[in-house]
Amino acid sequence: MIKRKKVGIALGSGGAKGAALVGVLKILEKYKIPIDAISGSSIGSLVGAFYAYKPDAKELEKITKETAWKKLLDYTFPKKGLIKGEEFEKFLRKKLDNVSFEDLKIPLYVSTFDLENKRELIFSRGDVSKAVHASCAIPGVFIPVVIKDKLLVDGGVVDPLPVQALRKIGCDVVIGVNLGFIKEKKTHFNQESTTRSLEKKIPGILDTIQNALRVMESRVETLEVERHKPDVLINLSLPNVGLFDDSKIDQTIRRGEAAARKKIIHIKRLI
Repeated sequence: MIKRKKVGIALGSGGAKGAALVGVLKILEKYKIPIDAISGSSIGSLVGAFYAYKPDAKELEKITKETAWKKLLDYTFPKKGLIKGEEFEKFLRKKLDNVSFEDLKIPLYVSTFDLENKRELIFSRGDVSKAVHASCAIPGVFIPVVIKDKLLVDGGVVDPLPVQALRKIGCDVVIGVNLGFIKEKKTHFNQESTTRSLEKKIPGILDTIQNALRVMESRVETLEVERHKPDVLINLSLPNVGLFDDSKIDQTIRRGEAAARKKIIHIKRLI
């Protein structure tokens, strides 16, 4: 009996572009591509956690479409961040039933960035919701998350596509899903940023942070992909999907499906 290869998938960062990851997982599931481990950074960690908890792409698509994502953004006075993240973590705990990494159906590796020690921390044990919250805590947007005295933010700061985490656990084939930071033009929110209301100024602030992060993460991701190349790279270009833009979920999922479908033959040959 020939033992098949161990397959891992690295899900990249990219805010609302993460809906494309749902499309990718739908196609992999449709063509019966096995997934033995998942790593994720930022939105990739969120999608990865949902799928690792319940490996059902249709259910994941339903959650993605039905969730009022912007209602999870609990704005605060911008001292440490614009968004507290409390509503976001409540949402995670409700959907994931306070699950621990040890109880997930698929092993999950969540990338975060330790602000004090200036290094990446990968979580694979303990509280999934707290780790995902930290991985999604975009610097300057979300208040940093504290886990065991560590001040943590978005893993995309240092590792937008955590391929190496899967190599370290012995994955023979790694599929990487890049959400289009590379060679992508900056995007803008539609709301006017000239208004005096703080509530209406926030989109302009987020736009500035988003574009700064886009430049930084594109450079980091280019370097990381060169250093730690996945065996299959699914590249998505989604320049018109903003950081918190939930108005294009359907078409973004379809873009993910189309991109994954093009790689199926290659993936099947490798496994």
